[in-house]
Amino acid sequence: MLYFFAVIDWRSVWTNGLWILGTAVLLGTFSYAYWLSRTSLQSIGEVYQKPPYAQLFWSGFLLVLLGLIFTSSRWWETAVWLLFTGWAFFNLIASLRSAK
Repeated sequence: MLYFFAVIDWRSVWTNGLWILGTAVLLGTFSYAYWLSRTSLQSIGEVYQKPPYAQLFWSGFLLVLLGLIFTSSRWWETAVWLLFTGWAFFNLIASLRSAK
């Protein structure tokens, strides 16, 4: 075996994987909502008001913020990301409740 498992920093892989996955969700949601707004003659804001797009947006944003929390090195930086995470979590819960 060429590499041993101790060579890979698994904490870094998982924490950076969170914000990378969140960015992919945001990009995919925006791309599909933009395409849908152009084909259905709606504004992109109207498309984002529909439940699956708002939920996907806030889920992706939450993943990005969680990744930023785990990769931050200063206490004040972590505090700022925690505030934004609380805001994103509140909006995700609100969008889930409005979908019912």
